[in-house]
Amino acid sequence: MILVSAINYFGECEDSMLTKKPTRKPGQAVQTVPTYTIPEAAAFLAISTRTLFSWYEGDDPILKASGSYGPIHLLSYRDLEEAYRVYLLREKFGFSLQFLKKSMLNARTMFRSQHPLQRVDAVKECLKDLIYDKPARGGKPRTVTSLGQSPGQQVVKEVADLFAERIDPENFIFPWRFAATDHSRPVSMNPNIMSGRLVVSGTRIPVCALLESKRSGAKIPEIARDYDLDPDTVEKALIHIGLRKKAA
Repeated sequence: MILVSAINYFGECEDSMLTKKPTRKPGQAVQTVPTYTIPEAAAFLAISTRTLFSWYEGDDPILKASGSYGPIHLLSYRDLEEAYRVYLLREKFGFSLQFLKKSMLNARTMFRSQHPLQRVDAVKECLKDLIYDKPARGGKPRTVTSLGQSPGQQVVKEVADLFAERIDPENFIFPWRFAATDHSRPVSMNPNIMSGRLVVSGTRIPVCALLESKRSGAKIPEIARDYDLDPDTVEKALIHIGLRKKAA
């Protein structure tokens, strides 16, 4: 049996016991081990739990989970990288779910992989293949734009730059609830730090620990003092995990 620190459906820290959870095989890269539940991954990445579930459900899902525990999807660290790329494409660049679904189908065929956005060398090529079909709205006509051609090439660069800012492949994910407009990196994930759980960037302090202190009644200055952190860092970490709304 494996004891894993998890986030339940409501975003609260708890311990979950999974008796048949996939374990790391000899020689297997830690990034490929399915160790995150969808609610846990959603909390860490600041994606709606229902949204993330929808990406892995149905007969033809946008994303493919690397493992399962009975009917429960389990995600690897690489899955989280892929899911976060899809999230950034939606949040920052406004691509529709239907558009991304078609694009992922094309990418899987192109690279003969169920996880094309996990491949560092494939991301740029996937983006070149994307075709953005924007329907007519109001007085504006329907437009079809290829991201592999000017002016779409600039969009490819913007996407690649944002991916590089938020994901150091197989090393770090820097998720941030307001990544579309704020370049800060208050929290991070690394498969070799605290078993890949969400921590305060540059430390081994789990964000769950800060959350538990806050739920126990501690004030942000007290938490910052206890963990030798800047109060602004503590506040951002708690905002990211969904405890508080964005400060004005």
